[in-house]
Amino acid sequence: MNVGQMHTAISQGVDKINSLQADMLLPQEIDIDLNRSQIKFINTKYGGNNTYRTGFEQSQKRIDDLRSLVREYAAPVTFKEQYNNTIWVDQFQLPTDYMYLVNQRSELFMDDCQPMTYNYSNYDPVSYIVIPFSNLHDGTTFLSNLELVADPLNGLLGQTTMLPGIIGGAYTYPADVVNLQNDIQLSGNWGAGFEFYWEQYGNINVPNSFIVIVDESVHTYYNWDSSVTNAASGSNLITTAVGTFTTSTGLDDSINTLAYGQYTGTALGLKRIPDGGTREYSLNKFVQQDDIAKLLDDPFNTTKYTAPLTTIRGRYIDVYTNAIFIIDKLKITYIRKPRDISLPLGISCELPEHTHQEIVDMVVSSILEGISDPRYKTHQLEVSKNE
Repeated sequence: MNVGQMHTAISQGVDKINSLQADMLLPQEIDIDLNRSQIKFINTKYGGNNTYRTGFEQSQKRIDDLRSLVREYAAPVTFKEQYNNTIWVDQFQLPTDYMYLVNQRSELFMDDCQPMTYNYSNYDPVSYIVIPFSNLHDGTTFLSNLELVADPLNGLLGQTTMLPGIIGGAYTYPADVVNLQNDIQLSGNWGAGFEFYWEQYGNINVPNSFIVIVDESVHTYYNWDSSVTNAASGSNLITTAVGTFTTSTGLDDSINTLAYGQYTGTALGLKRIPDGGTREYSLNKFVQQDDIAKLLDDPFNTTKYTAPLTTIRGRYIDVYTNAIFIIDKLKITYIRKPRDISLPLGISCELPEHTHQEIVDMVVSSILEGISDPRYKTHQLEVSKNE
């Protein structure tokens, strides 16, 4: 169902039981109940507090129920602290749309189980462009291309496609808003020298925007500081991302980004740089905060390169290492927060279609409970059978 059909189904469901209440429902109230119910739906399916007491990936139905919200995200860790003489702690910032963790893996360095030598260093400066998602459409149509352009007023000294094969006729607005967001972030089908991150990179958080990392060794004409002349382009005009709503390669009707700049290495944090070693990949082992100290002191269960121990703290995963290995990156699979359902904005439920009737039934039950309708318990029983 789209959002309009869900509203209609809810009104019809309430009308069957209490026609007076159905006539009084406002669209804003239905949207609020829909969003509450889809969060409750996710919580029950992930955690196992449901009729069959099965959590996420414990049955095929649970996998199917939440599959549209499963996402992968990878990023470097930063050094947090030295826990004691033999244990170090690095931290990994969770993405802004994080809801539940499914699994996590470490990309690490080790040297045949020999103690690693290393140096502390700031991350290298990173140049970036922020592209609000609203800049990828004009309210009716998506862009047909997106390019990085240097000095467009003086001969296009640099012009590089940023999203080959992504933006174009395959998407319609607004039906494919979520699909386009996901495909840009997850496909990895970016132009050479670009990386796209949704809403967050390092310590920068920009709601409803892509943060595009620009590799200046590839795009030598890139210039983020208008007070500095770029050696390659001879221009001090800021390089920007532009696009067009036509299928031509011209850049008329182009739009500009709203922000651009450069992270300093200090802003991104410290990292430990190994002097050598080979790159390995391991599944992490999540433990609770009240168990970590005991496990780290246990020689049989302490952190090891084959299963690094991790804990979750606020917006971070802390990963514990010993002298044998150094973490470079973490890659997580997680369940993300769904977009809010909205009738005025035309935003439909992102969950798979087979779940929509169940969510509608949950909303109807919530409304009946709110008006203390005596038939609430009967309806709730029917909802549990549908699950």
